[in-house]
Amino acid sequence: MVAIVSAEHSKFGRSEEDILDIAAESALPIVRKNRDQIDFVIVSNAYSGEFNSISGLNELITTYLALDNTPSFRVDKTSASGGAAVLAASSMLESGFASSVLLIGAEKMTGKPTREVAGTIATLLGRREREAGPSLPSLAGLLAALYMKKYPATRESIAMVSEKNHRNGALNPVSHISKAVTVKQILESRVIADPLRLYEFCPVSDGSSSLLMVRDEDAASYSGKPVYVRGIGMGSDTSYVTDREDLLALKAVRDAGKSALKQAGTSKPDFAELHDMSSILEIVEAEALGFFGEGEGWKALENGITEINGEFPINSSGGLISRGHPIGATGVSQIFEAYQQINGNAGSRQIKNHSTGFTIGMAGFGNSAVAAVLGDAP
Repeated sequence: MVAIVSAEHSKFGRSEEDILDIAAESALPIVRKNRDQIDFVIVSNAYSGEFNSISGLNELITTYLALDNTPSFRVDKTSASGGAAVLAASSMLESGFASSVLLIGAEKMTGKPTREVAGTIATLLGRREREAGPSLPSLAGLLAALYMKKYPATRESIAMVSEKNHRNGALNPVSHISKAVTVKQILESRVIADPLRLYEFCPVSDGSSSLLMVRDEDAASYSGKPVYVRGIGMGSDTSYVTDREDLLALKAVRDAGKSALKQAGTSKPDFAELHDMSSILEIVEAEALGFFGEGEGWKALENGITEINGEFPINSSGGLISRGHPIGATGVSQIFEAYQQINGNAGSRQIKNHSTGFTIGMAGFGNSAVAAVLGDAP
């Protein structure tokens, strides 16, 4: 088992800074306090080449942080990059290869037009499907239509995901979007991928989040309360969505969650941060993970179960929809929220029962996923 002993976060949104400054905003506070203890750096970043025309980002960041002699590498697993970087750091620490790892998740996406950003991200789809012209938002629209056809979910109940997450995000000082919206406003916003609307999708964001991870036996030598990685799992599926038996099943999400939860010795944590690139994904992921029965996730919204003060809070941070989605930083940001919640430092977003948290990042449209279970002292 490994411990997170420090976590920092930049403001998500549109930044005039370059990717190095953005990464340093969350990393520097950790480096200043722990420079001599850091013996490896992992950078979670998916698109520095495509969006910033930069290669070798990890070495550029270590030089920028005056950590030139510290080995590093970059992890790119699209939207699951942050989770994959945590898995890599955990493996290095558990094997003894490293005694402490600085993990930096960073992305700058707003320098390109939104259409170009969406087109670049869509290249993760299989070639024959990509040539047919779908995007990830259009697949989310298809998922919502399939869900409402199979189950008696109301259109309002799906929009309630976005209403809840915007409300939570308005309480989060690092959120890209800090404005609450009503279901009525959501359903009156413009259509992006029928039946889903503008306020049901995450914005294009810049930002970073950083963690310092150490071996559990070393955690006591750092100040503050450590949070432990109790379980971590990865799942995978075909990149061709048309080859899947059931698009609603999200096999990669199910398998990653099952593995992480089994390793942690629990079936249901106290709260979860799910990959809500669109509103429908929070519902379908929660069902795939076994948090709710098939076709029951929408009812949890109507009954207030997933609210901050509900029985099982989901996306207390505001999720991708409100907090933002700088792709390489997102998975690390989810871990940051769990770290804050478990330590009781989430302010007005604080969850009452918060000893065990769950996070999951989904690459592509269920192409793969990485899940983690976080907890306080074992």
